[in-house]
Amino acid sequence: MKQRLETERPARELRESNQALSAVRSWPNSKARAWTIDAVAVATQDAAIRALVASGSAVRDVAQSDDLDLVLVYRKSRPSLLRPPIGVDLQQHEADEVPKKLAKGHDFLSWAVRFGQPLFEREQWWSRLRADWNGRLSLPSATEARKRAHRAQQLHQEMQSLGDHDAATENYVSMLTHLARATLSDAGVLPRSRPELADQLRQIGEAPLADRLTEALAQRYS
Repeated sequence: MKQRLETERPARELRESNQALSAVRSWPNSKARAWTIDAVAVATQDAAIRALVASGSAVRDVAQSDDLDLVLVYRKSRPSLLRPPIGVDLQQHEADEVPKKLAKGHDFLSWAVRFGQPLFEREQWWSRLRADWNGRLSLPSATEARKRAHRAQQLHQEMQSLGDHDAATENYVSMLTHLARATLSDAGVLPRSRPELADQLRQIGEAPLADRLTEALAQRYS
């Protein structure tokens, strides 16, 4: 009987995880979806993996999403996964380090705790983490966001001088994104995903920056 239950458990977890994949509203490409499905299957078999969580604009109700952010939490032994394809941004964190990083205001993890959708979790690990940190997460650092905006501005200017217009556009969008996040944090507003930032800016009276970001994103997608 015990052996039967041990056999049925991974199968049940895999079914539940595949159902959870519907939380991803927009896949960057078919390779990203296939890789994520394989990663979920690995998670059900690897006892070291506590959770695999989808985050970013791909799990938000927005018109356009460029990539899929994933957070993988493991205990002690980092799992061996194939390299993610273009369109998948994977961060791996050791389970015992996650609360420490959240306490320090880790932007990526904090956003995932607030808005992320678990594709797999063992023993409700992610759900318990979210419940424990509900109401305790800090806003992203406006100072750090402005530093990132400054670096993106420098890269934008460098790419322009080199004639690499695509890279220049990417860095210009990145600069405005970081400025938007800094502005929202200063106003005490939690920044959401990139496609949602312009509307948030308008709600706090920052229409000029919202218009610049909207225009930059439109040019990027055109």
